[in-house]
Amino acid sequence: MTAPLKLAILETDVLRPALKPSYHSYGRMFTTLLNSVDFSGNIEVFPVIDGQYPESIDDFDAYLITGSQHDAFADDDWIVRLRAFCKDVFEAEKPIIGICFGHQLLAHALGGAAGRADRGWGLGVMTYDFDEQARANLPAFVDQPEPVSLLISHRDQVLALPPGAETLLTNDFCRYAAYHIPGRVLCFQGHPEFTKDYQQALLGYREGDITAEQMQTVVESLAVDHQGERIARWMRDFLDTRPQ
Repeated sequence: MTAPLKLAILETDVLRPALKPSYHSYGRMFTTLLNSVDFSGNIEVFPVIDGQYPESIDDFDAYLITGSQHDAFADDDWIVRLRAFCKDVFEAEKPIIGICFGHQLLAHALGGAAGRADRGWGLGVMTYDFDEQARANLPAFVDQPEPVSLLISHRDQVLALPPGAETLLTNDFCRYAAYHIPGRVLCFQGHPEFTKDYQQALLGYREGDITAEQMQTVVESLAVDHQGERIARWMRDFLDTRPQ
């Protein structure tokens, strides 16, 4: 019998004090999300923003890097350390999932680039199309070719993919909205772990960053379905195909 997969969630931010009582943490959000799609592995959360890491990379079978309000390309000590750790995880051939900040950080750490987006903040629900190459190369996605809608909250983006990476999802606002390195890395700019009420709470902190007209468009976008569980199933399946 195969032992349950051991997943380490690398938590890269702390929720604002006003939001903690209702939403707890990003690690909790991801644990709840994965449990909702019957993920059968064991999950442990490490607040790497506070310097807490697994004792050994080999203590876990796979890793997930959460979102964060910080810049994945910054030179803060904890971010530099995390980029180096993720490069070591990749070289150890452990599957890695990156979400938002994690999506950008992995691209930056593995030889691509991330930076401030020239189109400003992306907020609300955004819809992405499958890259045509992804449709051709990934049978699992051919069975689900319809566009993907996700809650987003970012002003940084992946600007260049790392070597070996392939685009999965794209639109005019975010060229590299999702990418993968086959069997090794799976990354999404959107937030499958978010709920619409959490996103609504976050919008209160963005009122000074966008115009009233832009905010109205963002609020209206929340009427579109958020497909976080769809992405969670892809994450689960990606982890389930890890080398034994």
